[in-house]
Amino acid sequence: MRVLVAEDDERMLALLEKALKMEKFDVELAKDGEMALQLAKQRKFNLIVLDIEMPKKSGFEVIAALRALGDSTPILVISAHGLVEDRVKGLDLGADDYLVKSFSLTELLSRVRALLRRQTPNRRNFFSAGDLLLNLATMKVTFHQQELELSKKEFALLFALLKKKDCVVSRKELLENLWGEKVKQTSNALEVHLCALRRKLGMIHPAGEKMIKTVRGIGFRLVSPEK
Repeated sequence: MRVLVAEDDERMLALLEKALKMEKFDVELAKDGEMALQLAKQRKFNLIVLDIEMPKKSGFEVIAALRALGDSTPILVISAHGLVEDRVKGLDLGADDYLVKSFSLTELLSRVRALLRRQTPNRRNFFSAGDLLLNLATMKVTFHQQELELSKKEFALLFALLKKKDCVVSRKELLENLWGEKVKQTSNALEVHLCALRRKLGMIHPAGEKMIKTVRGIGFRLVSPEK
């Protein structure tokens, strides 16, 4: 099991490394947020232990960037602050657990083992296209770090398109995903929801409206937004 530990305090970093290696984990270290983000992009980790207050990039920024990329690696946040708003922010951004310093190494290892047990190899909770992120676990969608308020049908439609990002999804498949066999192929219900979804994306960023492409006679394709 490979674990990335990101912590700018050298003493704490050494303690975490020693404790994890004693449990037979393969440990890689990062001393700032930028290094942590680069390592997480380059290599596959089973778990990330991440301090919030770090130079170059904060832990919050690292979490947001990784989740925006669709990286669902479990993240255990460690912080000197136990403020409720900090915990809520970390978890809302996509962290899986939050531990306040000073914690015992026994508790840390217990949290690590619990997070690793909860992993399901073929399950993904995060789906993304550029700055558009859908979190299946929390049923939330953000675009350019702003939350999108979607109806249940709009969420289901976006999820169906994101699952096959850059591929054409047939009109029939989308109709069956949203309504099963209840809606006839001639119904304009799908177009109504697509129009609403495009409009909501466009309200946050102009490129959002062009993310859902119509492929005439076949279906629709969702692509990453143009910069």
